[in-house]
Amino acid sequence: MEYRKLISFGKNSYVVSLPKNWVRQNKLKKGDLVYIEENVSNLVLQPRPSESGEEKEITIQIDGKSKKRIQREIISAYIQNYKTIKLVGNDVKEKAMDIQGFVQNLVALEIIEQDSKRVTTKDFLNLNDISIDQILRKMDAITRSMLKDCREMFDEDKSENIYHRDNDVNKFRFLIFRIIWFGMESPSVVLKKLNLRQHDLFNYWWLSFSIESIADYIKRIARLMKETKLPAKEREEFTNLLAQIEIMYEEIMKAYYTKNLEIAHKVVEERFEIIKRCDDFYKKNRDVSLIGYLVYNTKSLIVSIHSIGRIVYQGIPG
Repeated sequence: MEYRKLISFGKNSYVVSLPKNWVRQNKLKKGDLVYIEENVSNLVLQPRPSESGEEKEITIQIDGKSKKRIQREIISAYIQNYKTIKLVGNDVKEKAMDIQGFVQNLVALEIIEQDSKRVTTKDFLNLNDISIDQILRKMDAITRSMLKDCREMFDEDKSENIYHRDNDVNKFRFLIFRIIWFGMESPSVVLKKLNLRQHDLFNYWWLSFSIESIADYIKRIARLMKETKLPAKEREEFTNLLAQIEIMYEEIMKAYYTKNLEIAHKVVEERFEIIKRCDDFYKKNRDVSLIGYLVYNTKSLIVSIHSIGRIVYQGIPG
């Protein structure tokens, strides 16, 4: 940390000198504009953001790598705001269909060039068209529909639809993670354009991660409901339990949207009763195959809903 003296400049202003190394690193010169953000008692000083933004590019060698490894590397590059992602290697032709699937699951990323040894993708995301709140509402709406279909799984197999909608939730979560990453790298660009504060980024990360976790648990519960052989009475009991969890989720999201602390605290306290119902259900059916996995994922779903409650009573974006 360096200390600098304030110099009086006229009647209403003060001047402070900037470290020479910082000026050189950011390629600034006399007359350039800098961006100053006031944050409570702190000032954040940054170079003036480029209107076009930095066009980062990365090349990923795919030979000898598993499909999952390639998918992880593509997602990582996407989240880290690489505008151009090139995948190269002798395995490109063999894995082309998988690569296309991975790219299609990322918002605004498109394949612009492809041959037997190279796939080039380009990101067309425009921050001016992005609203994190709208993205989160889409994730919420999809998750609500997944919960409803999961509750009806014993009557009709909807596991495949639930699986595909979970992919949609993942897609939006990756997009939010990407915006947050960019916001940490270039706060002067993102925070100003999206009208956010720095701590909003953490809350948005937490919320999107929680909703994505909820969707994952719903997908697993639906699959286990399909495979678990329960008598009619126990099926009805578990369906009623899911209905209560569905209400719990809807209420916690209502608390988030309305910034209602009382609703959040009420839902959070009710989780103990629902978890007890899960434990009681397990004790009565412990001899049923897969029942342990079913109850475990149901309790994990409740915990993920509770984590959204923490966002409400510990600090809401906006």
